[in-house]
Parts: sequence; C-alpha cells; structure tokens
Amino acid sequence: MRCAAAVLLLAVLGALARAQAPDPESDPMIVQRRMALILRQASQYYEAGEYKAALEHLGKLGGPAAQDLSVLNLRGAILTKLGDYNQALQLFQSILEADPNYFPAAFNLGEVQFVRGDYAGALASFREMARRDPLNELVRFKIMLCELLVGNDDEARRVASGLVPAGATPAWYYAQAMLALKQG
Repeated sequence: MRCAAAVLLLAVLGALARAQAPDPESDPMIVQRRMALILRQASQYYEAGEYKAALEHLGKLGGPAAQDLSVLNLRGAILTKLGDYNQALQLFQSILEADPNYFPAAFNLGEVQFVRGDYAGALASFREMARRDPLNELVRFKIMLCELLVGNDDEARRVASGLVPAGATPAWYYAQAMLALKQG
C-alpha cells in the first residue's frame, strides 16, 4: 500500500512539475538559439556543397523561425544551387516585399537572373543596389559584367574604370580579365 501511494505521489508531482515547467518553444531565447544553431549548421552544409542536406536541415525550423529573412534567404540560395530558379526567385521577391533593403536577398535576386541568362534583368537589379550602395565593389563588378554581356562594352569599360586595384575585393582584377577576354 505504501509503495502504491508513493508511486501515485510521484506521478502527481511529476505531472505538476510538467504543467508548471515553461514550454521551451515559447521561450524566445531558446527559440532564437535553436534557430541560430540550425541556420549555422545548414550554412555549413551549404558551404560544403551538400545542398539537399542543408535544405533538409532548414526544414527542422517551424513557426516564425522558418519565416525569418535570413532563413528564407539561405533557402533561396540553396534552391538556386539546386537549379530551382523559379522557387528561389519567389523567395527572394517575398523577402524584398517584407524588407526592400535586405541586401542579401537583393543580391541573390540579381544572381538568379544572371544565372538564368537574364542579363538585362540582373543589370536592373544590380543598378538598383548600386543606387543604395554606390561604393560596393562586388555590385559594381556585377554591373560591369552585365554591361559586357548585354553588349554595352563602352559602359562596361566606364564602370570598370571606377574600380581600384587596391580595393577591398579583387573586383578590379576580375573586371580587367573580363574586358581582356571580351577583346580576345
């Protein structure tokens, strides 16, 4: 009898403890840490070229964390690598609707257009980015490259002339190589 009463008491105390314990999914700090961990791990898979594993890893996120702009942007980058350009474009566009100044999504949108061969569309996207950040060397290089690919060689040379050899990126060197390649 004593043993049954003790077991019953332990069961009641356990149920009370579970009822009073905070739900880890409702604690914003826990949710944020979990999201950061999953995002970091998915990024590692992405960097290693394991795109399907990265996408599966992001699938572990639910609720508001799955709709975080950085999560959606990584998902779009993965879809781009997997060749699902339409879905990637939709993701990047939805991110930019939520936050028109979200640089990673704006850049990735231009990249998807570029990879698909829509050089005029990519050029428009990169020009819009340059209006916001005129000193960004990578964006200026992408503009120069798009100008070359749409046949605006003079404009491409003008943009390339604005890049500097001692810049923060190797954009000047790549620009010179592309101009030389174009000239044969």
